[in-house]
Amino acid sequence: MMTILQVILAAVLVAVAVNFVFYTGKNERVLAIDAHQDFIVRYPRVFLWLAVVFFCFLSCVLLFLLVWHRLGWISIILLSVLTACGVYVLLLALVWRIKVFAEYIVTYSVFGVKKQVYYKDIKRVAVTKKLFFLETALKKYRFSANVVYREELLIRLRENHVNIERYL
Repeated sequence: MMTILQVILAAVLVAVAVNFVFYTGKNERVLAIDAHQDFIVRYPRVFLWLAVVFFCFLSCVLLFLLVWHRLGWISIILLSVLTACGVYVLLLALVWRIKVFAEYIVTYSVFGVKKQVYYKDIKRVAVTKKLFFLETALKKYRFSANVVYREELLIRLRENHVNIERYL
């Protein structure tokens, strides 16, 4: 009987966490800006909340394994891999961004590596429903098309005569 209640409680907690993440993703408040001023392209804050919920889940699993003494090597390896995935999503939400200026853009990778790219160095940009490809002379960037201020970035690129390809 107790295990049935634990399963029901776990299912309810998972449902609440999923609803919270979806609610946060749909209701992000983003200021309307002018595409001619400087702005920052970033991932939505739902990535941050997703990482928080994910780490809460991992800590609950770790506590469960510690309390019932079921922490083996496979569990440690699996939790390490899941933690690495969660850290990547957390870094996407907190560190990754593109600062857009009048003459150039500055990209920050997940690990904080900063690169300045002038618009004349951008060879092509391809945008699909899910991905955004930005090809420069030195590097190719690929990121989600669901970033904040995506359309403003495309307007700025178009103003600076960058070749933009859109695919539906």
